[in-house]
Amino acid sequence: MTSSEDTVISDGYSYEDEWWEENCSIIPPEFNRLMLVGVVGAVIAFISVCFNTFLFVVLWRNPRHRHSHLVYLMFLSVADIFLSAAYILLFSVNLYMDYFASELLAAAWWSYMRIMITISHVFISTSAFLICAAAFERYITISKIACQFARHHRLIIICACICIAIIAKGPMYFEVEVVPNANCTGVTSLTAMPSNFSESEPYKTAYKFWFRNLLTVALPFIMCFYLNFAIMHRLRIQHLGAKLFRFATSEHRQNIRAATLMLVAVTCSYLASNLLNVIVYTWELVDKESLLSENIRPLYTLSSDLVSLLTVVASACRLPIYLVCNARIRCEVLDYVDTCVLTHLNIKPYTGLGSKRCRATTVRYCDTGSGYMIYDTKQETEVIPSPVAPNKRGERRVRSVGTGLDRVVLSVAMGNIKASQSSAHLTVPLNSSVMIIQEE
Repeated sequence: MTSSEDTVISDGYSYEDEWWEENCSIIPPEFNRLMLVGVVGAVIAFISVCFNTFLFVVLWRNPRHRHSHLVYLMFLSVADIFLSAAYILLFSVNLYMDYFASELLAAAWWSYMRIMITISHVFISTSAFLICAAAFERYITISKIACQFARHHRLIIICACICIAIIAKGPMYFEVEVVPNANCTGVTSLTAMPSNFSESEPYKTAYKFWFRNLLTVALPFIMCFYLNFAIMHRLRIQHLGAKLFRFATSEHRQNIRAATLMLVAVTCSYLASNLLNVIVYTWELVDKESLLSENIRPLYTLSSDLVSLLTVVASACRLPIYLVCNARIRCEVLDYVDTCVLTHLNIKPYTGLGSKRCRATTVRYCDTGSGYMIYDTKQETEVIPSPVAPNKRGERRVRSVGTGLDRVVLSVAMGNIKASQSSAHLTVPLNSSVMIIQEE
């Protein structure tokens, strides 16, 4: 064998090694990225799955919530369950697959990768649309806008949110193809490639970039930002008005305010978690090529990881937000823990844990003969008997919460109400037809 042949063989081996190193070698994840996505992200996603599953069970077991504004939160918890589980299966498992060079994890990951990416993006968009719908209904509620469609057709609105999310993100399943990676074996035996139709025009530019990103990223962010600002501005005006009419201590007003502040907190968490996503999208819109440069690409990768992580963090924070801001949900959660969890585990409940129950304030406007008066009762949830027992005449005593000025205001505002809809006494018969206004 001549020296030239040795050089050719040597060069051949060198080329083959270089090709294998570039296409088939396993690149282990960096330690910081492994800790951020594989450990911290997986733990937060698991907590989010547990929290939102628990929240869905608590809300579902009370039939009243299926016909109130809390139905948005019920379906939002379902969306959070799926997107948090998808985070573990997509991001964490992918890092573990490369870190441990596990062929078993690789075979599993490539088998569900396409469907899980589609599901996660569909539910991310669904959760954004649900938050927008809930914020819009809360805005028209506190603004006293006569729009009954949002209240009476909540399930239709929820189905519309899901359908729009499927239209925008459903085709992602067909935009990626899993194909063999040349002659590679083991973990790198398969690879993902964009399908031909996903790279064709005008689908790539008109649908993928403009329609999808504007509909699922920019539009929900702008809507939530505007509605959140408008709700807080409206709350400030009502708070100043409440001081004038001495309604600041009224419990039904506090319930409305608590429900509104809860939604404001949820919307703020969504805005905070998606701010980075909007920044990255804007950068891609202006100069996408610079994000793929050697200097900027590590930052781009880190930003993409943080966008997914912040979405899961926002999902995990929803239950704590509800517990802090909404006394009704807090009482139902404590009641469920007391009756269903601690009882089954034969653990003595914490003192006072079962004594606190959720109460809804019902406000009644009654004509006393000398003007309208405002009364309220404490009406508990369906699982708890009413604490206001009727007397022998079948009447239930109620408490006045109005002032003298309130009588004048109500008399003017309700002057056209029929006499049959009002009571003639300070006591309210159980079967009377007084007007009941209950707001949550």
